[in-house]
Amino acid sequence: MRLPARVIPLPQTISEEARAFLANPMFGHEPVVPALDDIEGWRRHCAESNARMVMMMRMQRAGIEFESQIIRLSNADLHDVRPARIVADDRAVLYIHGGAFIVGGGEAAGLAAAQIADMIGLRTLSVDYRMPPDHPFPAGLDDCVEAYRLLLESYAPGNIAVYGGSAGANLAVTTILKARDEGLPLPAACVLHSPVSDLRQIGDTFTTNTELDVVLKRPGEWMPALYSGGHDLTDPLLSPALADFSAGFPPTVLTSGTRDLLLSDTVRLHRAMRKAGLRADLHVWEAMCHGMAHTAPEAQELLGEHIAFMREMLRLD
Repeated sequence: MRLPARVIPLPQTISEEARAFLANPMFGHEPVVPALDDIEGWRRHCAESNARMVMMMRMQRAGIEFESQIIRLSNADLHDVRPARIVADDRAVLYIHGGAFIVGGGEAAGLAAAQIADMIGLRTLSVDYRMPPDHPFPAGLDDCVEAYRLLLESYAPGNIAVYGGSAGANLAVTTILKARDEGLPLPAACVLHSPVSDLRQIGDTFTTNTELDVVLKRPGEWMPALYSGGHDLTDPLLSPALADFSAGFPPTVLTSGTRDLLLSDTVRLHRAMRKAGLRADLHVWEAMCHGMAHTAPEAQELLGEHIAFMREMLRLD
């Protein structure tokens, strides 16, 4: 379908903070990424991107009181984040950070979980999983499954929620799928925001929302190539939209936005779950792209839906 050139206005149906976010000129260009075979270049790129992420998160989490300790897994760290107010000692959240499978580790992994821990009032364990360019699939997934096994030593499966956004949402789903297939019990709930669910990047909004999403402006061919490590992209542990959910999966909430490049990935994953007869709730926000200003009321409303869902599934109400 060929469409004429047109100007897409800032919608009047969203908050002033959300409009300011969409209009921010800092989103006018994308960083140049190294060639796929430039391992040193990718190491520098990931380190620089992660440093910027940590600075931003420190500012955003400045008002949150929490303690964080490191638990060492076989090949990765687990950030044990404990908020100042804990409402239940026998329940916990396994948090899996996003970041295109290449950033969000180290200090950022702990900081990313702090807001969720504070809002729900539960111990939240964030996996600092191994990532490319040095550790492609399935290294990070193995770390996340090991972290889930560790939680099962202290918590009943019905008292655990698994939470992930973007690449972390991909890992949240695939962690549960792999744990299930290894004979482990299912957690009580899964929370997914804007999940990467098909590494082939073939969904409708990879075209219709190109350039409209100011955070993920267009599909990045480097991401599936870098993360997959040469594995078949139709492997359900890489592309969970293609998974068989009929063998069991916990109740799930999925969130996205009408300008999100990954809206199709979110919708397709939701449909795969519903076809298997699962409880899967889908919430789509007006004009929200892959990210939103944390000060925007829409962002707080989105997090509120996540927290409410976990509270229901973990029987905290």
